[in-house]
Amino acid sequence: MATFDTNFCFQPGKMTILLDGGAGSSGKGKLASFIGQNADNWQFCCNAFMSNAAHWVVVDGRKYMYQSLNSVAHLKKRYEKMYICGGAVMELGPLLDEIKQHRLAPFKLGIHPTVAIVQDIDIGYERGTCNFEGEAYEQAQHSDCMKLGSTLHGVGAARARRILRRSDVLLARDIPELQPYICWTDREMMDRLEHGQAGFMEIAQGYQLGYLSQFYPKTTSRNCTVAAGLDDCGLPPAVVGDVIINFRTYPIRVNSNKYVHTESGAILTAEDMDQMKIDGEADKIKVLEGDSGGCYDDQHEITWEEVTESSGVKLIDPSRNISERSSLTKLERRVYTFSKKNLQDACRFNRTSGNTWVCVNFINYIDASIEGARGDYVLASDKIREWVNENVQFENETTEMLKFLGTGAETDDMIVL
Repeated sequence: MATFDTNFCFQPGKMTILLDGGAGSSGKGKLASFIGQNADNWQFCCNAFMSNAAHWVVVDGRKYMYQSLNSVAHLKKRYEKMYICGGAVMELGPLLDEIKQHRLAPFKLGIHPTVAIVQDIDIGYERGTCNFEGEAYEQAQHSDCMKLGSTLHGVGAARARRILRRSDVLLARDIPELQPYICWTDREMMDRLEHGQAGFMEIAQGYQLGYLSQFYPKTTSRNCTVAAGLDDCGLPPAVVGDVIINFRTYPIRVNSNKYVHTESGAILTAEDMDQMKIDGEADKIKVLEGDSGGCYDDQHEITWEEVTESSGVKLIDPSRNISERSSLTKLERRVYTFSKKNLQDACRFNRTSGNTWVCVNFINYIDASIEGARGDYVLASDKIREWVNENVQFENETTEMLKFLGTGAETDDMIVL
């Protein structure tokens, strides 16, 4: 069995920052779990997530889905404390569920008092059932958000409410159940760093989804960069150590369309629609056609059938097809070829004085025979080596380098170069 050592990712007194280089859903949670599990020289972690994104971690067959906590939350013996920082926007239900699932006491978790909490009026505004004041419409409107690839979780509206400093904003400090966890996360983290501890920051979603990017408005409601992550966590640039950027062989975007209940105006998931069809209510499903965004000019959209065929998975299991659905809506994702420009942009605009380590997940989509492999690069086939040489090219080869190849869903399904 392969053994790994990721201690090289951390330095005393520095934050190691992990982000996704594409449009998210690239196995960043798996990578965070892998790095955290195989290192023993980091002491705390932090995030400023917004709960419209989810991260999956699979450890020994057990699955964890995180909307609120770091992807290393299950590694309680590894970290002294986890922090949810001021720039976060949380849904209270999932947050409390994740705290309960991991039995996190206040000495293990700190939450900044100004973390925004999503309210029904935030969700309703994005889904077109009420205006920003929370006044209900007689008939659901088709909001602009529905057409822009938004997951419609209300986080953009909640973030706007906090930015506008409105009296109707709901913050973590207003929630009784969260009172034991409230602390000034930035101050505690700086104290730790100044005493030589090493921190691990995860940035949600992906660089390509930053709202100041070329893909606006088909983006999220903030930037997804090292600089933005520091700002959301209240930390200065001087604390940054190495940066880890995660990609996938075939990048994705969420489904362009939304599906709405014609009577209630509710946004439907794939599971909702399956049940409605069983109940004979398929005629109550309305399709709202939209556009979840484009891509770089050196890539193009393809089909999951093409990915399946190219991977060679049918030679292993003729009944198997490769396809992916979003974690929250369960709708099929759009899929694209890899972009060298995206990789170079993500490295360039997240560059620090430290190293930039790159991971490419879903390498088994290039060659299905590698799925689940664990070890070093000698395991890679000629087909994988050819793909890597063609696509993973850096502008600054001194400090930017490919270090990880993800071969499967489990945390340790990884090749380390």
